[in-house]
Amino acid sequence: MNHKILLSFFLVGLFLGIPQFVLAGEVTKEQISEWKLETQGWSIQDHIAAANSEEEEVQTLEDRIRHLDKRISKLEEKPYFDPKGFTRSSLRLLSSTMEKQEKLLNEKIAWHFRQADQVKLTEE
Repeated sequence: MNHKILLSFFLVGLFLGIPQFVLAGEVTKEQISEWKLETQGWSIQDHIAAANSEEEEVQTLEDRIRHLDKRISKLEEKPYFDPKGFTRSSLRLLSSTMEKQEKLLNEKIAWHFRQADQVKLTEE
């Protein structure tokens, strides 16, 4: 009886939590355009500082993705540690979400450097 209650709570939490987790990683075009509006009027130093801080974030994301990929490969080498594949699939989902975040940050970094170059050209 006690196991059935715990299992039902686990399944309800799983069904409610996974869609929230998946939707949290999505970035819409509206969010990107709002972000570009917020950064208008920045100086060269502001753009370079923002790019440098985002490069640090990219580096930590790359480290975390590399760590997750190592964990996934270890589980693939020894599937008896994860017989049903739940851990592997959740790690793959997490890794792909982080890769999307990394891609977005790289786009922002490139945009900041383009904006800094554009400001340099207009000041000369």
